[in-house]
Amino acid sequence: MRKRDKEPIYSQFEIDVILFYGTMIMLLPIVLVITYVFEIDEVVNIDRFMFWVLVANFFLTAVGTLVLALRKDHLRRKVKPAYIPEFVYLLFVAGFGLLGIVVLYDYLDGNRQYIANVLSILLALLVYVLIFLGRRFFKYDYMKKQ
Repeated sequence: MRKRDKEPIYSQFEIDVILFYGTMIMLLPIVLVITYVFEIDEVVNIDRFMFWVLVANFFLTAVGTLVLALRKDHLRRKVKPAYIPEFVYLLFVAGFGLLGIVVLYDYLDGNRQYIANVLSILLALLVYVLIFLGRRFFKYDYMKKQ
């Protein structure tokens, strides 16, 4: 096997960075799913609520980035051949985030007739990104025969 044919094995740091920023990107939509399910939008002003969730999200992102930077050396020493549980976590975050984006579209007074169009385009994009990440970083290729 030639040197360039070898696939790199990524450390726990790279995986944690992907999981952390994926979670932070999808945090607002996930919180919006919870507000939609429990009808919190009828009790509070949803615009103000989304603003404060965004502020908290930026704060959590800054703190998490600092923690990741401080633990970088330690996490770079941890290596596994595959990261299947971490990929499953990313799938759940992406799924609930996708539902949350649809809820966000509804909260922002988007035309409800186009929710299926928005959902199908976002689903196709999200599946492509997840397949790419699964193959490249998590060493999980569910399209390949085992």
